[in-house]
Amino acid sequence: MSQQSTLISAIISTYNSEAFMQGRLENLVDQTIFPQIEIIVINSGSQQKEEEIVKEFQKRYSNIYYISTTQRETIYQAWNRGIKLAKGKYITNANTDDRLHPNALEILTKTMKSNPNVGLVYADQVISDEPNALFNDTKDSAIMKRPRYSRLRLLAGHIVGPQAVWKASLHFQDQIWFDENYEVAGDYDFVCRVAEKYPILHFPQILGSYYLCKDKSNKEYQDIEKTAVETAEIQIRYGKRYITTLDTDKRKRLKNRLLLYLRLPPYFHVALFRLSKTLFPKHYILPRAFVSWMSALLLMNEGDKETAIMLCKSCLKYPRAVTSRILLQELQNSENKQQ
Repeated sequence: MSQQSTLISAIISTYNSEAFMQGRLENLVDQTIFPQIEIIVINSGSQQKEEEIVKEFQKRYSNIYYISTTQRETIYQAWNRGIKLAKGKYITNANTDDRLHPNALEILTKTMKSNPNVGLVYADQVISDEPNALFNDTKDSAIMKRPRYSRLRLLAGHIVGPQAVWKASLHFQDQIWFDENYEVAGDYDFVCRVAEKYPILHFPQILGSYYLCKDKSNKEYQDIEKTAVETAEIQIRYGKRYITTLDTDKRKRLKNRLLLYLRLPPYFHVALFRLSKTLFPKHYILPRAFVSWMSALLLMNEGDKETAIMLCKSCLKYPRAVTSRILLQELQNSENKQQ
């Protein structure tokens, strides 16, 4: 396969995923634009027999590549390794246990072509608890309707999900790589950095299935605290940077908007958020925890640390308040140094 004919590179990182590899490769081979896809499999020190499966596919298809490392790497190290070898104009990660609609990559690459200013595009998924279920067998599964993109929604959580398509030039020209220091939230960090330079686009159609084990043994659930802490650190870092990009009027409008939410009784706000996410999944209101810590960041930027601390403390009683907890510690440490 020539470099000119490679439209998109699909990066597969595998570690002890033998049970999913056959189905993953078949799913990519069944893509409508498969002749324009290159598949790069990074075997990160697996103790299983993925290599045998991949090599059988390589006998039939010249656009499948296989690299093996003797030591286990993080998924982000493996993705970076694969991307450095990629020849496609676009990149996607292909988790071994997820599946795509047969024309998913055709639709998403066409969307990228039609929107050349966009850095990354993402779509909706269904959630399946059946291993190796074909996409067409997941129609009755729970639907993950992802919200319309905005910087604030992205700062509130990783809305993009696991099946995005993005420009290869983000890596080779802009030098935006996956931060290998992360174990579980490096993809969220990557999207936040992309958002600082380029628009991100949501394609409102179900184009993939996301496998969620019945026992929630997926990587992000194995250490929920680590996932929460890594996510919180990313939110605070990019929240601060986002604020610095706003002029005085925009900061004032954002602050007034968030403080308006905070005037709502807390439990009413939480109930309203849940209701809006059910009825208007593309345009739901911002969650209470995010409103609190983002308001604290704005006040912190203005030098009002006392009110910022009060806001963070008020949020600690709610679930998923890790970001407020970490920001509170930062504020209190800063106060102690000044005393």
